[in-house]
Amino acid sequence: MNARAIGLMLAAHGINVNCAPMLDVRQPDADMIVGDRAYGEEPMQVAAIGRAVLDGMASAGVVGVVKHMPGHGRATVDSHKELPLVRASAEELDLDLEPFVTLRNAPMGMVAHILFEAWDRYRPSSQSPFVIDEIIRKRIGFEGLLMTDDIGMEALQGSAGERSAAAIAAGCDLTLHCSGKFDEMLDVARLVGPMSVEAEARLARAMAGAMVGGSEGPDFAEAVAVRDELLALA
Repeated sequence: MNARAIGLMLAAHGINVNCAPMLDVRQPDADMIVGDRAYGEEPMQVAAIGRAVLDGMASAGVVGVVKHMPGHGRATVDSHKELPLVRASAEELDLDLEPFVTLRNAPMGMVAHILFEAWDRYRPSSQSPFVIDEIIRKRIGFEGLLMTDDIGMEALQGSAGERSAAAIAAGCDLTLHCSGKFDEMLDVARLVGPMSVEAEARLARAMAGAMVGGSEGPDFAEAVAVRDELLALA
């Protein structure tokens, strides 16, 4: 109900995509940038709540974005400030992948800016062809639209255009540029260019998958009331 309420609120303002749910499995001693934003420490619980969030927003006509592939729960530093290095083994990282595998049919996904030593010692996941192709596309089985986290985060190096171009070359469909700085926007447009045919097709499928919102379920006030009743039971 909370996700439907959020979706209805966004749809009322003409917004049809929301960067949620977060499917990161919380790990002890990790940086608080994930913290209590995570849905839990058990992959099944994270996936179950994530599914409810996707469905709730879709019922209001809003497409969800699962994040942060292939998992941000082990990062010991904030990727807004520096590049996290995750030294976990490939076997240990299987746990982080589980919610994404379960929800691999989500319409859109977001890739994190994290260096996973087990997969690519030299490039962050958002700019790693191996992570995007072998882990996200093949191991997870995600076929939806793939975007980066904000390319303005200090985990990455180079200009905004260079960061974006590296992510697109690695296999991302699009990059998120969130600063609103016009000179950076021009740099991104100059170095990246238009979306690929494949990316446009993924975008079209993602947007077509959203339900026509608003009519199939409670309205905003009722959804909030039901949500608050459920929270009172906790």
